[in-house]
Amino acid sequence: MTRNILQIGFGNFGPTHLAAWRSLGLADGLYVVDPSAAAQQRCRDLGLPGDHVGGAVAAFLDLAELVVVLAPTDRHFAVCQPLLAAGKHLFIEKPMTATLAEAEGLRDLLQDQVVQVGFYFRAHPLAQIVKQEVDAGRLGDLRYISARFHGYKRARGDSGVVGNDAVHFIDQANWMMGALPVAVDAVTRDHFDRGYDDLALIRLFYPSGAMAHIEVGCIQPGRWNDNIVPGSTQTKEFVVAGNEGGAEIDYQTHELRLHRVRHELVDGLWRPNNRGVEMPYAPVLEPFQVVAGEFAAFLDAVDGKAPPLAGIEECGVGMARILDAIYRSSAQEQRISL
Repeated sequence: MTRNILQIGFGNFGPTHLAAWRSLGLADGLYVVDPSAAAQQRCRDLGLPGDHVGGAVAAFLDLAELVVVLAPTDRHFAVCQPLLAAGKHLFIEKPMTATLAEAEGLRDLLQDQVVQVGFYFRAHPLAQIVKQEVDAGRLGDLRYISARFHGYKRARGDSGVVGNDAVHFIDQANWMMGALPVAVDAVTRDHFDRGYDDLALIRLFYPSGAMAHIEVGCIQPGRWNDNIVPGSTQTKEFVVAGNEGGAEIDYQTHELRLHRVRHELVDGLWRPNNRGVEMPYAPVLEPFQVVAGEFAAFLDAVDGKAPPLAGIEECGVGMARILDAIYRSSAQEQRISL
């Protein structure tokens, strides 16, 4: 089935998106718009026909069934507003907008079209295994999530590490918990004096009493070479702990450990009853294959087969509300209720 797809923006993640559409057999219907002549040339160098590449959205908007927004975050609202008014289905890379007011504005413009936010790890096979464990109750009641997403890498020009990196694991924590947090506290730092954070420590408090702690930054070491940005290092670890066991994901080494353990009261002491560790198999996917999974879920939502993998209310407006609370918590040095 041929689908006409418009992608707005072709930055560092642009080639990954192109490879994802190719893996789904849909690149023949892909059109790309980017105001940068260099970005347009990269598209052509990667094999897109010249008449599928341009600098103006208007050139391709009428023929597009679906639109992927890969523009800088601070441009998302201005880019998406007319697209929603035109009734287009949107896949918007995370975070959906730069501010809470903008997220609510896009939500209020929504008619009956599909909007999916690009939260990569929801389509990752390791995260999906852990989500299945959580939903089946095999980890018991969740108590704690910890996550680290940091390494020596470039400081982006359009966002800080909260908006670029922490959002991934905040969303993953919300997804695992099955709820949005009710309170947030955070500390952020801007060592480069560029107006964006380069270090953040974030705690999220959930309705069940469970909590999550997330550390992100581009000023501290990462253990492994990054698999998306050459020359960068990364640590990407995500841990879920419940009263019947836990799960440890290392996204850089593609390792998952499932701990079957619970504490039991024995002779007046709470002791771990350790029933072993499992390391289930999951296919090792390249980043474009994970993105292809996101796109496949988006297409299913457009076709009415399933809800969006990361919908606008939870992952757009809900995430914007959390980010707003993080920034206010850091500025005020206090916990913020949501």
